[in-house]
Amino acid sequence: MRLPARPTRSAEGFVLLLGLGVALALFADLAMYVVLPTHTLDAGILLVDVGLMLSANRLIRIFLNGPYGVLIERLPRRPVLLLSQGIGITAALMYVFTGFWPTLIGRLLWGIAWSGFWLGGNTAVLDLATGANRGKLVGRYHMWTFAGYSGGALFGGLLTDLIGYQATFAVFAGVGLTALILWFLLLPETRPDHTVSKAAYSALPKREAVIPRGLRVPIAIITLIMGFNWLIFLGIIGATLALLLQERVGDSLALGLLILPLTTLTGGVAAVKDLLSLLAAPISGLLSDRVGSRWSIIILALGMGVLALLTVALGGGVFVVIGLLLGAIITSVLQTQATALIGDYAGANRQGRLLGILGTAGDIGAAAGPLLAFFLIEQGWTLQNIFIAAAVLIGLMLPGAIWVHWRYGRLVSVTQPIAST
Repeated sequence: MRLPARPTRSAEGFVLLLGLGVALALFADLAMYVVLPTHTLDAGILLVDVGLMLSANRLIRIFLNGPYGVLIERLPRRPVLLLSQGIGITAALMYVFTGFWPTLIGRLLWGIAWSGFWLGGNTAVLDLATGANRGKLVGRYHMWTFAGYSGGALFGGLLTDLIGYQATFAVFAGVGLTALILWFLLLPETRPDHTVSKAAYSALPKREAVIPRGLRVPIAIITLIMGFNWLIFLGIIGATLALLLQERVGDSLALGLLILPLTTLTGGVAAVKDLLSLLAAPISGLLSDRVGSRWSIIILALGMGVLALLTVALGGGVFVVIGLLLGAIITSVLQTQATALIGDYAGANRQGRLLGILGTAGDIGAAAGPLLAFFLIEQGWTLQNIFIAAAVLIGLMLPGAIWVHWRYGRLVSVTQPIAST
């Protein structure tokens, strides 16, 4: 059976439509991080349950990403994305109901939805990308995810104060429904005609269905980098941001004549971090296309990451804020370049599984970060020690990245994607 042709609309237009829909779907999820800890009574849960609720979506993805990644290679992208949007709407509606189980089911449903957005969305973008514009298109798609993070946090808090907890998530379910309608009417299929059918896929020799031997080391290194990236810059920093600013800045930060109280400063730093991540994704993607080497960008980002973490560990006042903001740029660059490299290395019929591996590494890191941070604090570690250790972890990735760039970088030209082997 002949598969649908690639869309006639421009790749940039497709990424705009896809990214906008994902950003709108993210509003309900990010609002949970902002409002749930202070609205447990409205949600009908105990304070001790908050950690589980905010981790459940990532925990389920650890088990979903691998098999879902293999499955996505055999499926058209459009139905997967539409179904994910529908599941995301259902998750938002579950938050309207009060109680432990509705909230937990909603969080698990969102984990399923995000696996579809991460794997289906990135695969669709890679379907349309070439070696010459892969970084730019991936960067633009990830830009929209960061826009969803920022918008969900901002509007989630604002609407909860104005109309209440349940009404806010009802509104966000309506926002998701709007995205679903737009996608249903306008989102085209991207699966290439030459992608093999399920029967042909099953008939492939075993060697066609695995990662080529020559690419296992670079893929392993980029997967480790992704895991440590989310462990540190999303998990640990996200969990300890308020504590860190309280310890290093105090009850307020003076910027000239402007005095920022701690709570305002924490929210402001979080918002600016998301904004910088949003801007860094498309810029770094375009830069890697222009430079012709994604590993060079990764090496630079890892070096800057060590500097950022040491600034956070050893600095105080405005310097710790500068380190945190630099870290937001670093995490965006590493995430964007890792995803683009998967497109470079994947060839035909491997994108889904490699994106699944990458996403699993990231989700393990993001879920483990808060648990690890507070475990170490309970064991007597200071925040300074934790961030010095984080800098060491990122630094340990540098030799591997440099070696891969020297040994394997020439296997893939940014202007010509690697062929399936």
